[in-house]
Amino acid sequence: GVCVFTQRMKDTITGAHDALIAARVKGMALSNHKRKEAPFIKGDLVYLSTENLSLPKGHARKLTPKFIGPFKI
Repeated sequence: GVCVFTQRMKDTITGAHDALIAARVKGMALSNHKRKEAPFIKGDLVYLSTENLSLPKGHARKLTPKFIGPFKI
C-alpha cells in the first residue's frame, strides 16, 4: 500500500540524485581533462585581460587596450 509507494518514491528520488551527482562529476572530469596548470611562478610579470573588467563611465570599450599591466604575481 502506501508504505510500498513511499519507499519506491524515496528510492527513485535517491537514484535520480545519485545520477545527477555522477553526471556532474563526469562533466567536471571531462572539462578539467584538457586544462593545464598556469605556467606562472611567484615574481613573474603578467598582463591582465580587460575583457571582463568594468570600465569607467565615458570610455568606449573598443578604444581601450586589450591587456593592461604588467603586474607582478
